[in-house]
Amino acid sequence: MAVDTLASYLQTRQQRSRAAGPRDADRHEVAGMLGTPLPPEDDQDAQMRFSMGQGYAEGGLMSEPDEQRLFTEACLHGLRARLCDDIDALDAYLPPHVAALARKVAGVLEVPQPATA
Repeated sequence: MAVDTLASYLQTRQQRSRAAGPRDADRHEVAGMLGTPLPPEDDQDAQMRFSMGQGYAEGGLMSEPDEQRLFTEACLHGLRARLCDDIDALDAYLPPHVAALARKVAGVLEVPQPATA
């Protein structure tokens, strides 16, 4: 296998110390996504990263469909309610459509009790 192909599968270019924190290039890209202040004009790399971030935001690559977000939110709330045995609390802090889905999720997660003889 070619070394470049192997490196692409292993994603070696993405491996670096997490303790180092985000790089300036990462910060410029996020700034473009969020529309925060532009980087200096004389910094071509920063300008390129900023415009990449803008492209992600404008192209809709950051946003997920509402249905997926709603389902994910309902799953998380349903799991939390099931773990705390507080299903009734869902109605207190969630919109009705999310609470209804969360109740369904919590119902599916209910552990069946063993039959007593």
